[in-house]
Amino acid sequence: MIEELAGGDLLVEQRESALHVTFNRPRARNAMTNAMYDALVTVCERADADETVRSVVLRGAGDRAFVAGTDITQFRGFTGEDGIAYEERIAGVLDRLRAVEVPVIAVIDGHCVGGGLGIATCADLRLVTSQASFGMPIARTLGNTLAAGTLRRLVGLLGESWVVRLVLAGERISAQQADASGFARLVETDIDEAAAELTRTIAASAPLTLWSIKELLRRGAGSQDVDDADVITRIYGSDDFAGAVDAFLTKTSWDWQGR
Repeated sequence: MIEELAGGDLLVEQRESALHVTFNRPRARNAMTNAMYDALVTVCERADADETVRSVVLRGAGDRAFVAGTDITQFRGFTGEDGIAYEERIAGVLDRLRAVEVPVIAVIDGHCVGGGLGIATCADLRLVTSQASFGMPIARTLGNTLAAGTLRRLVGLLGESWVVRLVLAGERISAQQADASGFARLVETDIDEAAAELTRTIAASAPLTLWSIKELLRRGAGSQDVDDADVITRIYGSDDFAGAVDAFLTKTSWDWQGR
């Protein structure tokens, strides 16, 4: 059953172990409203609270855009203080998406620009069609800026040179370039089936192992030393690890429990 959030602008449906989320404003290229951002946080909370959810899949309605940033009508009358509050709010939403305990997959068909690119960078895996493209044209459109946290995340995934080209030169990253860089995987066949296959692979994997890698990367393990003792303790002390070891040695199977 499809549930409508944010007045129908965000759709949620669980298919087997995957929670599918659709940004549903195709006529506005799925531009995000405040209500949609709030609903996205609600989905994150739901994913973490439901043991049957093993992955989250994000996508935009239609084939024109994943998400084309934030709805511009919400910026009328903004002051500098409003800008700080807005960026802090968006940072909170993106941080919550980044912290979801199960893998998050972005399925991207069409434009992924501005705030949409920010959302895509918070996914763990990105599948794209040949029609996908990525941009940050803020210097040509609204003349706004990026908060330091969003900029840091973009640089971490794309590299400083590409971020400068995206913003200063207004360039776009094509699906082929995104694939070559490792930022996304280009799917030349049915992207829906590719996403379904990926969710099945995730569902058959040790959930605590997947969480541990996500969590350590979120803490910054890819670029600095981080405290990992609690993560290692949870993994090696889990029922899943003990059961999987016994199953391996006795040549039996183990059903992952996530604890």
